[in-house]
Formats: sequence, structure tokens, C-alpha cells
Amino acid sequence: MRALNKIFSVEKNSFLLLFLMAILTPNLCFTFQKVSTKVKVYDEIFFTQDGLLPLPNNAVELTRELTIKSSHFQFPLKLAVDAEGNIYACCAKSGLVLKFNSRGEFLLSLGRDKKGKELWPSPAAIKATKNQLIIYDNDQQQLIFADFQGAYIKKKKMSDFSDFALGKNGCLYVAHHILGKNSPLITGYFSERKKISFGQPLPFPHSLPLLNSLSLALNEKDELFVAFTYFPIVRKYSPGGKLLAEYRINSPLMEAKEKYNLKLIGAGIADVNRRVGYKPIIISVKTFKDKVYLLSHYPYLEITEIDGLGNCTAVYWIDINEAYTSHDLVIQEIDGELKFYVSHSSPPDYEIDVFKKKNHRGHSPEEEIERWTEEIASSPDYYVAYINRGVAKHRLGRYQSALEDFSRAISLAPDSSLAYYNRGLSRSKIGDLVGAIADFTKAIEIDPQQPLYFYNRGIVLALKKEFAKAIKDFQKCSSLDQKMAAKVQEKIKYCRDRLKK
Repeated sequence: MRALNKIFSVEKNSFLLLFLMAILTPNLCFTFQKVSTKVKVYDEIFFTQDGLLPLPNNAVELTRELTIKSSHFQFPLKLAVDAEGNIYACCAKSGLVLKFNSRGEFLLSLGRDKKGKELWPSPAAIKATKNQLIIYDNDQQQLIFADFQGAYIKKKKMSDFSDFALGKNGCLYVAHHILGKNSPLITGYFSERKKISFGQPLPFPHSLPLLNSLSLALNEKDELFVAFTYFPIVRKYSPGGKLLAEYRINSPLMEAKEKYNLKLIGAGIADVNRRVGYKPIIISVKTFKDKVYLLSHYPYLEITEIDGLGNCTAVYWIDINEAYTSHDLVIQEIDGELKFYVSHSSPPDYEIDVFKKKNHRGHSPEEEIERWTEEIASSPDYYVAYINRGVAKHRLGRYQSALEDFSRAISLAPDSSLAYYNRGLSRSKIGDLVGAIADFTKAIEIDPQQPLYFYNRGIVLALKKEFAKAIKDFQKCSSLDQKMAAKVQEKIKYCRDRLKK
């Protein structure tokens, strides 16, 4: 669960002033005087069952560029990309593979021969190599090899299948369902007659196959990466099956979800009826150039980038307002910019979203601090400059210094709900929950129509275990903004569960 904590930065016009309070789309504007201005919005504080979790320093915010839609999209919506940048989406129930260009324009429907006969009744997984597509048909339990126009080439019988990858050396790697602690993870088919099995399951293979699921990806060296769906663990194997490394992904959110899963696993051992509610941690693993990308979607969409040594080099993220379940990921670089194609379901729709890095107008926090310090030197009573400088300091983790700027803004403009709200966010960061509640309460007194004020006060009240009060704030937030209703319901359920205990 996540607290959408917004910090706003408002720029000054030489003659006029506007407060633009940006919340979730559509934006609300409050104009005191008619001007043009700019607003920056930053999300960074998250609420899980373990409390507040900040984004790492290498977090990169994403924005949704476009959405690819089709009436044929159904679960599971698996993706592949060819060397020309075309996207392939396989739809199990429709028996089709749909082909789009990188701009999301429909090109071709694959899956029928010239006589209209199905080539693959239930395509459940897909990969693209330099010369062909490989599609796993779940009903017939076989791999279908086809060209990029969908023409059949050959097939290979393949039961006991979880995921697969095809190396440049022609080796087919297949991940199996784990049946016990001695079950191999992978079988590598080097030819029709030569194959090897390798890889040990995690030390605690579960009798519920779901919890043993994993996904595969190959890098440019044909090294095989194995990601475990319900644990923040990635392994790297040589092309011949030798274990090269095992990485535990250093992510607070992943670790929080792992603890949650382990708790449920323990409960499920005692009572099989409690084997529900596990949180997937790594939905899909993909490689691009020299990096590895891990897809996750709860409590927000997160794509973790690691290098070949397992170091986290970036965390790409975006909060989605509606319920959002991701299924697969492919990556492209277009005009020097990374694009992430993510298949997902937001019931009842199945779609492909294309995300790119959000442009924060090219100003780093350090540059913002310098710019607003110069503004303060020339206009020491301009309280908006203190708010903006405080925002930049907050982004750098300099919370105490940010507090001082927000306090100075409040002394200059006691009726600025924005200054109180931002100070409340910084206070929550340093653990001053009582002070944060006081600031959020003051912001609400000044402007009682802002849903995020109630939302974030509710978050802090929940952290203080004042669950009944938190529920009231979440309900008020939902009444002010129906688009936040789905997220708010998660928080209300959390608080009600704690009240019962």
C-alpha cells in the first residue's frame, strides 16, 4: 500500500502569482490571480504494513506515453519484440498473436494458416529471435516455431513448462515446475539428442506450484538469468549451466513483500485454506543491452534495473490510480530514450502501456536549491521561494533543512495550506508523526477540499495505530476524489483488519 505524498513546486511570475495545486488527474487549479506558472509534482513516500518506505536515491519516475488496446487482448498477455522494434502480444484465449509497431499501430494478426486453421490454440508465452518467433501453446503443450508473418516452421513437444529462452547458440532453455527440493530448475536442449539439467530450487520449495514459479532471460553473452516470482532473488548461469552468481535484490518494497509472503507460507502450512493472498515480487525478468530489468506491480508499478553484478542501477516507477496487474515487459531504446512496454489488466480491460522517463524540466534538486536561494536573496519575503527550495531539499533527503524553509514560508504566509502540507511530509520523513498530523490538520483547516491532505493525515494516523481516525480521513479523501477510491479502500481494509486484532 502506498501513500501518494505530493510535494509541489510553484514558480514565480514577475507581476502575478498563482497557486496551482496538482493532485491526481484531472488536475485541480486554484487561481488567486490570473497568471501563467509551472508546477512540479513528486511522489516518494509509501505506506506498507511495515510503515513508510522511501524511494531509493536512484529512482526514476515514469510517465505513460500511450496505451495499446485490442478487443483480442486476454490473459495471459505475454510480449516479445523483434530486431525491428515490432511488438508481439500473445493472447491465450483468442488463440492469436497480434503484431504492432513501436508506435502501437496494429500491423498483423498471427495464428491462422491459409485455410483458417489454428496454428496454436492457446499461446501462453512468446519469444522473438533474430529470425523467428517461438510460441508456447498451453493446450497442446508444445513450442511452435514460426516466421514473423506467422508461417509455421516446426514444433517441439514440451510438457512440464514454466518459461523458456532461446540462446544465440541455438540452445533452448526451459524452466520447469518445481516438484521438490531435488527438482532441477532448468533443462538446456543443445540439440535433439543433447540436453542438460541444472539449477537447484530455493531451500524451501513449496507444495503449492504457484510459489515456485520463475521467469527466464538471456543477455548478449548468452548468460541465463532466473528470477523467482515470489522472492527477491535472481540467479545467473553460464550457457553451460554453471551457477555464476545469486543476487538478492536490495529493495525495501521487495523485502516487505517477501516478509508478507513468508508469513502466509507459514500460515498455509498450518491450514491449507489460508494459501491465498501471496504478493508476486518479480513478475517478469528481461535483459536489454548490458542491464537486467525486473517487473513488479504492487503497490505501484516498479521496474528495477540491475547490472551484470547484481547492483541496482535504477528503479523506474509510476503510480497507477486504478487497480493495475502487470503481466509482462519488453524494452526498447528509441531516439536514445528507453521505452517500457508493459502488458497489464485493469479489469475488465487488458492493455499494453508504453512508459518513458518523466521530464522534470531538466532541473536537478541542486540546481533548484541554487535558483531559489538566489530568488530569496533578491526577495527575502517571497514565501513561495522558500516552499520551492524546501521541496528541492526534501527531494535530496535534507528533511530538517526543508522543514526550516517550510517554517519560514509559514511565518511569511500563515494561511498557506501548501506550506503546512509540505512541512507535514518532511516531518513524517524524520519520524515526527505528531508534528506531521498537526501540520496536515492545519492545512485541512485552511483548505478542506484537498483530498491528499486527508489521505496523508490518514497514513500518519495509521502509523500511530489510530486506525479509527485514519479510516475517517480515508473516507473523506474518497468522497473528495472518486478516482482515489480504489487505493483508499486498500487502506481502509488494512485499518479495519488492525482494529479487529
